[in-house]
Amino acid sequence: MKKILSLVTLGLGLVGTPVIAADCGEPPMDQISVPDGGGANADQIRDARNAIVAYSKRVDEYLSCMDQRAAKLLPYLTKDQQARWDEDLAAVHENRRQLQIKMNEAIRAYRRANNE
Repeated sequence: MKKILSLVTLGLGLVGTPVIAADCGEPPMDQISVPDGGGANADQIRDARNAIVAYSKRVDEYLSCMDQRAAKLLPYLTKDQQARWDEDLAAVHENRRQLQIKMNEAIRAYRRANNE
């Protein structure tokens, strides 16, 4: 009976990603404003870049934490839950990637506009 109760409790705990991710916190999904490189000044570009670097560090910490949790939990998840887990983490990474690409484009536009 104790085994069944333990398995039911474990199963209920693994139903939703927010419960699984509780130890790692919420995924960092900051909406950082990237200035228009052609019309921005050096301070705006630098501030945006620093914000993105800090955000990227938080994403790395979150993904690392989730990788550690996955090593313990993935064997107990269904294929659908594993797929959702992977999709959620891929979305966090893709959001960061798109932000970095946008920042790089702004830096290039700033340099072209200022002949650097």
